[in-house]
Amino acid sequence: MRFLKASYKKQLQEISKTRQKLNEILDEMEKTTMKELDDEMTSLKASVKTDMDNCIQLKNELTQLSDALKEIVDKSKAELLFVASKKCLEKIKHSETYLKENSVQIKSSLTFQANSDIQQYLSKLSGLGRILVCTQAVLLYDDPDQIFTVQGGSLKSLLTASFSEEIFYISAICVLSNDQILVADRAEKKVKLLNHQYQVVGHCNVNGYPCDICQITPSEVAVAVDKDKTNEVQFISVNDGLLSNGTTFQFEHKCIGIAYNLQDMYLSSGTALYKYSMQGDMLEKLYEDTSALKTGNIMQY
Repeated sequence: MRFLKASYKKQLQEISKTRQKLNEILDEMEKTTMKELDDEMTSLKASVKTDMDNCIQLKNELTQLSDALKEIVDKSKAELLFVASKKCLEKIKHSETYLKENSVQIKSSLTFQANSDIQQYLSKLSGLGRILVCTQAVLLYDDPDQIFTVQGGSLKSLLTASFSEEIFYISAICVLSNDQILVADRAEKKVKLLNHQYQVVGHCNVNGYPCDICQITPSEVAVAVDKDKTNEVQFISVNDGLLSNGTTFQFEHKCIGIAYNLQDMYLSSGTALYKYSMQGDMLEKLYEDTSALKTGNIMQY
């Protein structure tokens, strides 16, 4: 269910990204169309201004010639009257020709014609895409907080039909939140990383017999290690299929069981249950019963 919810959340983000991309495309198309509208408006305004400037210039020239003729007539300069009259007639003819060519008033307007192909195409679409259900075979127990009880070799007998001969004695198993499988091989004193075909794809040595494993972070586990006078918790990181040793805490009591909850670490010595900080400091002894060899095993439900 956790994986399903994560995939649902991711697909919501993908749908939002798709919508955002479409918005960006439409925004760019709108900018291009608006620029085309502005360019046409600028061109039409320039044409109208040119016509107005020409009319004003002709009017000014005719006015100047008219004033010059009046001055010549007043001063009785007959020799200049002929030349001025000729120029005036030429300018009048030029003005009449221009006005005749531009006698029809043209009213310009701008019209936007939408691309119907875009609207028709979008109207035929029922959604932004298709929702597909992808299935993949995974382990039934994908909860990293779930504990598997191993009695003798029963778990090993159940799983070794799928495991290769690279695993000899399973003492603990842990499934990380990203579905990576870790098993403790007591016989070889190793923690091994398995793929979904239960083949060993990585391993890491520990200093004794790995008795138990618990998850600390999505990429880190803690291993309870015990052998003779070796009583310790060894942290192992898992990154890109590679296992690497981290911090090691040593204890005076045996370490055969381990659990992690609310930033605290719980260790079992077999007859007692201890609570430790993640810095390796003992906070309290929660339980002790020395009436038998294993009365303080860690159990989770």
